[in-house]
Amino acid sequence: MKNKIVLLNILLFILFSCSSDNDDNDDIDVINKPESKTQKVIRRLSIKKLTYVDSNQSPQYQTNTYEFSYENGQVSKLTDLEQVGSYRDFEYDNDKKLIKILKYNKNELDNTVELFYSDNLLSNSNTIKKGEIVHKGNFHYTQNLLTMSESCLDDSCSSKFTDYIYTYNSTNNIESISAYTFKDAYLYDQKINPFEEYNPYFKIVTNNDLYLTLSHNNRVREDFYYDNSSVAEHSIIYTITYDNENYPLTIEGKDAVTGEFKASYAFEYQTIMVDQEK
Repeated sequence: MKNKIVLLNILLFILFSCSSDNDDNDDIDVINKPESKTQKVIRRLSIKKLTYVDSNQSPQYQTNTYEFSYENGQVSKLTDLEQVGSYRDFEYDNDKKLIKILKYNKNELDNTVELFYSDNLLSNSNTIKKGEIVHKGNFHYTQNLLTMSESCLDDSCSSKFTDYIYTYNSTNNIESISAYTFKDAYLYDQKINPFEEYNPYFKIVTNNDLYLTLSHNNRVREDFYYDNSSVAEHSIIYTITYDNENYPLTIEGKDAVTGEFKASYAFEYQTIMVDQEK
């Protein structure tokens, strides 16, 4: 009988010891696990733009529908659903700096963009195709606001060097982008730019490619100036519909005078979990 009691006590001791250890481990996991928050992000973005009017006066359009994939709160992949096998993979370092973009066409690697930094500021990039650098980007800042110059080493480039000057208004929206003898100027709403909380380096490399990602708000007017004229050659008015959180759902741009369609954007959203910085 004594032996049975001793054995029972030993079993109870082991059982409670394991339970205590597990509780301790659970506490450690809770301490080490970063806090998470929900973030509203883009699931799909459809862009349609008038590219040119052919000899029969028939308008020709380009349509791209991008599907966004995320990893650790960052955009990891952009897939163009309109073109089979066309996508971009984005790679980041441990500090969430974007360090590489792999661009695929027809499921084959077309080119690679490598990005370099000076402290936390993106300083330059190289685009490599078939082992050769075909494009260089240099990024400059005035009070942390971006300007950029590009040099193209590919024979197909119409211009070998372009200096882009970005000016900003008091709310840090891009007021204009100019290069050579042209300038695009913008006016904005007071609603949320859907890229507002995105990785800052991702926004730099996609600005004006996907959207005006570097601005805080959404453009409602765009004026185009040429040959250093102070009078706009033409203008686009953007009409925007919003969801109940004031994020844009649809944007349609038409010529301010003729009403001719120029561009449209359609956003679909989703919610993801993002680890918060400690």
